[in-house]
Amino acid sequence: MRPMPSPLSPELQAALARGLERRADHGVAGPDLDRIVDLLGEVPPERITTADGAIAYAAGLHREPLPSRRRWFGKPRTDSELLARSPDLALLFLFHRDGRMRESALARLSDGLPSPFLFAAVAWRLNDWSAPVRAAAMACARRCFPRTPPEVVARCAAALHLQRLGWSRWSGERAVLDEAFGRPDVTARLADLLIGQMTGPVARVLRAVSRTPALDPYLLRVAAEAVQPAARAAALSLLVEGKASWPVGRDWQWVDKSIGRRRLVFVYDARPLTVEPGLDAVIAQGIADRSAAVRRVALEGAMYRLKGRPEARTYATRLLGDHSPSVRERAEFILRTDTGEAPQAPASENGCG
Repeated sequence: MRPMPSPLSPELQAALARGLERRADHGVAGPDLDRIVDLLGEVPPERITTADGAIAYAAGLHREPLPSRRRWFGKPRTDSELLARSPDLALLFLFHRDGRMRESALARLSDGLPSPFLFAAVAWRLNDWSAPVRAAAMACARRCFPRTPPEVVARCAAALHLQRLGWSRWSGERAVLDEAFGRPDVTARLADLLIGQMTGPVARVLRAVSRTPALDPYLLRVAAEAVQPAARAAALSLLVEGKASWPVGRDWQWVDKSIGRRRLVFVYDARPLTVEPGLDAVIAQGIADRSAAVRRVALEGAMYRLKGRPEARTYATRLLGDHSPSVRERAEFILRTDTGEAPQAPASENGCG
């Protein structure tokens, strides 16, 4: 079986392996540590869960030194002594395998985090297996998150909004991360990221973010300008429905009680949106979109939210000759339910393309 590729670059692995050996007599500081911090900043924040252990192993951040290798610091000082002599090591000791060292490192941080990955590292400690470390991470986050530049927080938010849904150890600690992600300057930059991102699960991130109202004011812009059609469709769907919903678990639903037949179904929570941009304008914008996925969502909105109104028939007639079969089916459904008979596409209509 082939080994899993490391989430760390070869340059970072080499820097961690060398450590700060040459500066052991001076308390571990200076350009060596600065270079390691810079290289850590290049790690994508979405890799925090796998990079956490890889960094600790490469840097020898264990309770006891690995017996088969020389300690990077050259002298048998304890890590507590090293951290006391060189507080700048706190950013690296966030990844220490000893919970007491992670707690001490978090207690020494007070400024804004320099990169999305190191922001993610503190956020990951909010979900630490050790309760004292989670408490220290929460106190650290309250000091550091408000001082972190919005670009850093927004990049981390785009990466962690999906991952954090699976974090199970934390409870009240999540509030401090929600507060950071909900900063107005952060949400403005997050909207820019989601609009301009060409790859990745932007639509899923948008759905995850929609659990809070932070991004509501930007949904109309995302629906109009996002590079990814799936993102435009997701934003349009939220606006058409006028609410955000998300699964919170599963429960049994009866299919036929007489024979004891039932099935598992998802249970959803929901909240109304805090913006009302106007249903007609939103659907009209979607009808004119260049993507069939967005036009399909717009016609579904016309089907259920404009049912029986002349605007629904107007939109359906316009898309009756659409290139997409799924869009044509919805247009035909609207006209069929409105007139009582299946319509025929005009011979001269070429669709929306």
